[in-house]
This record gives sequence, structure tokens and C-alpha cells, in this order.
Amino acid sequence: MNKLPKEKQIHLVVVALVTLGVIVGLWFGVIAMQQAKISAIARQSQKVQDEMAKIQKVKVEAEQVDVALAASTNQLNKIESGMPSGDLFSWTVSSLKQFNNPSYKVDMPQIGSPSVGSVRLYPDFPYNQAAVAVSGSAYYYEFGKFLCDLENRFPYLRVQNLSLEPGYGTTAEEHEKLNFHMEIVNLVKPSTSLP
Repeated sequence: MNKLPKEKQIHLVVVALVTLGVIVGLWFGVIAMQQAKISAIARQSQKVQDEMAKIQKVKVEAEQVDVALAASTNQLNKIESGMPSGDLFSWTVSSLKQFNNPSYKVDMPQIGSPSVGSVRLYPDFPYNQAAVAVSGSAYYYEFGKFLCDLENRFPYLRVQNLSLEPGYGTTAEEHEKLNFHMEIVNLVKPSTSLP
């Protein structure tokens, strides 16, 4: 390069600078822009893949929800088939007598007439309720076991307004018993009513 005349050296430096400028221009003008487009496409592709994964997850969860809904519907139908129907007083008396086996030792001589109405606890509830007043006597342990088993056996039934009093009577055995008064509330389908 030292042997070239000064004018040719300047031309060579200008050509080198122009070439370098063109290369830099191509880099920033074409290659960098293409790399930005590739990055944008990659982000868009990842977004679409994430959306597809969400859709697959929703599909799997929807199938699980369908299975759970079918199981819950079957369970509800089974529970509804055991709900009180027809003559509610007869149903209540017969159900309590069948349930109250001799192992409980719970005497329930007084069972009132059912009063049917809407469920007061929840508005727009799809069932009515039939409340029956029940009175009797039992030993503390047997009565507790009876209540526990009663509410576990009948999922559509609950005991409310329970009051316990010491037993009154002439014998020592009657003094050991508790007198109870309670209200048994059954859920019934709205079409069920007293005859």
C-alpha cells in the first residue's frame, strides 16, 4: 500500500469505507430486520403453542367435569329416590321406626304432623321442607349415637331446635334418662304435599 500513489490510496480507503458502509447498511437494513421478524414470529408461535396447551388443559378438565357431573347427578338421583314422598306423616313415622332399632333405646312416643313450606335457609331453593316435631326420652349416650346416625343415614334430613331436659319419673332409671324435644326437617320435592 506504501507503493501506491496517494490518490489510489485514497480511492482504496474510500472503496473500503463504502464497502464497509454497504455491509453495515445491509446488516442493519436487511439482516437485523429479518432477525426482528424471526423473533416476532417465534414469540407469536410460542403464544399459539401456549394457547393450544391451555385449550388441551381445558378439554381434559372439561372431560373431568363431565365425569364428576355425571357421578354427582347419579348420587343426587339416588338421594332424591330416598326423599320423603306421598303421605309425609306416614313416611316420617315408618322411617323413624325402621331406623330406631332396639340398640338405640330411644323412645319417641310423640311425633307431630309435618308442616310443609319453602326452605327458609336459602332463597329459591329447588326443594321444600317438611318439619316434624318429635318428643321422647333416651339415655344421653344412646340419644347422641341416634342423632349422629340419623343425620348421617338421611342426607336430606337435619335436626333443629333440639332441647334436652332431665328425666322426670318415679324410678331411678327414669331419672337417668333425658327428655328431648326436637324438630326433624326433611327436604321434599316441591310437588310433594300433605294429602
